[in-house]
Amino acid sequence: MCYRFLNKRGNTHRLLPVIFALFLTVSCNFDSKSPEKLSLEKDFAFIKINNEYGMHIPTYMTKSTVLNDEASLQFANIFKETYVIVIDEPKDEFISVFTDLGEYIDTISAVKNYRAIQLRILSENINVIKRSIPKSTRINKLNAELVQFDGRTDGVDYDIAYTVGFIEGDQNLYMVMTWTLAEKKEKYKETFDKMIRSFRLLN
Repeated sequence: MCYRFLNKRGNTHRLLPVIFALFLTVSCNFDSKSPEKLSLEKDFAFIKINNEYGMHIPTYMTKSTVLNDEASLQFANIFKETYVIVIDEPKDEFISVFTDLGEYIDTISAVKNYRAIQLRILSENINVIKRSIPKSTRINKLNAELVQFDGRTDGVDYDIAYTVGFIEGDQNLYMVMTWTLAEKKEKYKETFDKMIRSFRLLN
């Protein structure tokens, strides 16, 4: 489902909620900052959603219902401070809405448009401190864009590190967003990458 809001010109835009730091200030920092080394076969569970898509999630993360009302997948571990959500929306609708708004660029792919527009919207809610250059890749034969950025949200006294994958299916566009405290970015970097790159359509 799409979120919409009116901007100053009265146009309708899509807004993804950014409840990305709900529990970051309540958990304890008992674990080491050294990089986490997990086995995809032993330490992850493959989670299927609506017989549409699936991805591997670390077994230490549990299903959540409070990170994002519109997420089709949401898992968290508040003690390790690791979070992941997946937002999916119809590709044709996305293209139609932003074409009508004059914001869709026909000369680049749908997933590149999706990445650019969603990052712009996210930056309206998050004070982005630094951001990597977006990387084009393939994830299980699907066109994808990967980006990492650090930012801060109002009311949270910690920098947060986000690793995001934007993936283009035949029917839908997907945003796989992972995040943790910026100081733990290197610890979970490989784990987040494995999660995002494990995404695949089931049909």
